[in-house]
This record gives sequence, structure tokens and C-alpha cells, in this order.
Amino acid sequence: MYAARRTYALGNELHSLYQPYLAAKFMGQLYYNQERYDSTIVYYRLALGYLDRMAAGEAGPDTPEGYPQEKIDDAASSLYGNIGNLYYEIDSLPQAMEYYARAGEIFDRYGWKTSSAILWHNLGDIWADEGNDSKAIECYETAIHYATEAGDSLWVASPKLGLGALYMRQGKTGKALQYLQEADEYYSKHEDQEYQDRLATLDVIIQVLQAQKRQRSLLALVLGILALTLLVLLVILRRAHRLKKENAAADEVIGEALDVLAAPGKEKTPADDSGQTVASPNRIIISEREAEILPMLAAGMTSKEIAQRLFLTEQTIKWRRQRLIAKFDARNTAEMIVKAREQGLL
Repeated sequence: MYAARRTYALGNELHSLYQPYLAAKFMGQLYYNQERYDSTIVYYRLALGYLDRMAAGEAGPDTPEGYPQEKIDDAASSLYGNIGNLYYEIDSLPQAMEYYARAGEIFDRYGWKTSSAILWHNLGDIWADEGNDSKAIECYETAIHYATEAGDSLWVASPKLGLGALYMRQGKTGKALQYLQEADEYYSKHEDQEYQDRLATLDVIIQVLQAQKRQRSLLALVLGILALTLLVLLVILRRAHRLKKENAAADEVIGEALDVLAAPGKEKTPADDSGQTVASPNRIIISEREAEILPMLAAGMTSKEIAQRLFLTEQTIKWRRQRLIAKFDARNTAEMIVKAREQGLL
């Protein structure tokens, strides 16, 4: 907090707008983490004021012609997301949705598909927590649509995990298992990066398989009670044999999950048919923040390490990383770094 206040004061002394905006947003985040929501609102509103001044064309010491509109919008979308989270936390869902919508409009304006996918995925989680399954399904499917357009497999897999968990709660175990297996197909290839999501997916798969076992066991019991003839007894025996095989399959999956917990696998990097990566002929334009993060990614720093270095949240760094991957039309971070070097950005 002391460092943020000093940044805020020095930024104002230099007649900057962007640095005080960052400091005010960061102080708001600190108060949010402390659940001091009244103070959070104060600093978020202060940050909004600096954004309004930048949008009005006011210049800074390093930007005599005013701040670029894309930089302003990028900052605004981040702040709108934080304000949306705040209002959701204090049970003001309509206001939360208003700010989420503002962030979404900016993402659509610039074609930031991955950011849109992340936003809609988070909205799906919110509506699922609120018990509105129809809206949650709509949001998850929209997230899959954006992520598919962006070619971002991670944010295709994440909403599928959400859909799998939702259908499991509804008792639709077959549909749940379909989405969960599709999500696990991605996470199993990226365990080093998405280990926690892999565990979460396997945990829900186990719950689905156990629910299927309970359903089939109950059905077998009902059939046993109604077994009055030899034919009914034969049906019960055949079903019991089938159930035994299904239980064995479920036990095998549970065993695999325990193996994953004990010894996670190595990441497998996907490749295209030719095995070659082709650089885009167009010059990629990255923001100031992306230019700051890019060399850290190239140095092999994790999202957590970068977040600690820049005093940002780990989720924010993940968003930035995924946006960079999308901008360079890369399949993963390694390919994105190669393309960045080819364009002289590293």
C-alpha cells in the first residue's frame, strides 16, 4: 500500500494520468483482497476518473498528443472487470453485469476473442453459482464459440469443464461425461501448465462415474425386487454382469486419477500436420503492458512470478499470456515467443 501511494503521488507530481490510474486500481485491489469494499469503491472510482481524463484527450508527460485509444480501452476493460467482481461480491448482480458488459463491448470492438472467452466463462461460473442453469449454459457455450474462433484450446476446455460440472449437478451424467472427457483431453496434454484444472476435471469425472454407479445399482435393486420369473432373474444376472464391468472401468479411472495426484505427467506440445510453424507476414502490434510481459515469458518466468514482479494478479498475467498467444496466432507460449523473435519484438 505504501508503494502504491508513493506511485500515486509521484505520478501526479509528474502530471501523468496512467501511473496514478494504475496505483489507484492497485490500491482498490488491495482493499478488495482485505474485504474492505467501501474503500475499494473509492479507489476504483478514482481510477475511473483518470480514465475519463485520458479519454477526454488530456495528455501526459510522455504522451503530448494524448493517450492512444487502444491503451485507454485496454485499461478500461481491466478496470471494468474488477468493478464487476466487486459488485458481484457485494450482491449487486445488476451492477456487476453492467460493468462486465462494458468490458465485453471493448473486447468485441478490438476482436479480442480470448478475452471474450474468459469473460463469458466467468459469467457462466457466476450464473451457475446463482442457480440459473439456462444462463450458465448459454454463457459457457458463448465462451466456447469465442475460444474456438481464437484458436485457444485452453479456453475451449475450461467452459467444457464448467458444463460438465453443471450437467453432473442436474443428474445428466452421460452429457456431463462427454464434456468432461473433452476437457480432460486438453488438460492431459498440458499438465505442467494446467495441473489444477486437470485435477478438478478428474474429480468431477469421478463424481459422475460414482453417480452412474449409484443409478445403475438402484436400477439393479428395483429389477431384483420385481424378479418373479426366471426371465426376470436372467435379465438381472445379465445386468449385474454388465454393472460389474462398468464398476471395473470406474475403478480404473479412479486409479488413474490417484496416479496423477502422485506423479503428474509431462506436458505434450500439440503440432500441426506438417510439424512446422509459419510466421505471420503482418506486423504484430502489442500494447505497452504486453511488451513488458513478453521478455519475462521468453525468460521462462511463470505467470505467478511475473505477477509478483509487476504487482498484478496471477489471473491477469494469464489473460495477458493468452492474449499474446492469440495475437501471434500461436498454439502455445513457446511458439508465440518464436514468432515474437522473428518480428524483432524480443
